Amino acid sequence: MISSYSHYYESSETFHGSLQGIMGTRFDVVMTGCDELKGQSVWDIIVLELKRLDGMLNRFDPKSELSRLNQQAVGNPVSVSPEMWTVLTGCKRYHALTLGLFDITLKDFSLVSFDEISHSILLPSEKFAFDLGGYAKGYAMEKMKTILRENAIENAFIDFGNSSIVGLGHHPYGDCWKVSIENPFRKEEILGEVSLINQDISTSGNTPLYSNHIIHPFTGEYSDAKKLVSVVANNSIQAEVLTTTLMIATNEQKEAITPAFDIEKITSYDIQ
Repeated sequence: MISSYSHYYESSETFHGSLQGIMGTRFDVVMTGCDELKGQSVWDIIVLELKRLDGMLNRFDPKSELSRLNQQAVGNPVSVSPEMWTVLTGCKRYHALTLGLFDITLKDFSLVSFDEISHSILLPSEKFAFDLGGYAKGYAMEKMKTILRENAIENAFIDFGNSSIVGLGHHPYGDCWKVSIENPFRKEEILGEVSLINQDISTSGNTPLYSNHIIHPFTGEYSDAKKLVSVVANNSIQAEVLTTTLMIATNEQKEAITPAFDIEKITSYDIQ
């Protein structure tokens, strides 16, 4: 169940909105330098958009467009909405840019048929299904950034699942938004700190609560690497895609893949 919470802190002109259970995780946004009416108005728009995206991209919701596509597109081409077409062709592009390592089918994305005329999708067998877990949050974050900018919110901090973060403008008492990278096995240990100014950071890795969730599409095996990968970028989708990819890429593959992305910084942390 999705639940919403919001509060305005008048003394600091700060609005905080939180959404629990969205895309299987938690979403938080802090907007500074706005009045309560403006903050609430923007928050209402954000909530509606996140629920809309969840209803389209959540494969665990049997009513979502993605779920229906997974159920109906095996052996039978299914036409998709213009937005779903944009999402899936975007994933197809990143599949090519990452040498096949970013694969939302977890099988072989190159075997999925795309009809450019009818905007229909055909899955080759019942073993194939789309899973946008490594893409949807980044896509949603780009939508959130657009909403904030269209509503003249210049300074905001967005946290989606504690792994995808955006810092717009700066903290009210600083010139940036600071993000600490914690060791998930030892919470008291800070692995690194990043300063964001109109930038995104995505972090992927195996943690005590979230392990064995990244599958290598070439082998079908889960990555058990004891590491975190953080990517700072100017685009949430690129950051999300690349962190997932670099968890399983060899050094040679990393060198071949990263030049195709607009990346500010890549950091890998050994953890245990």
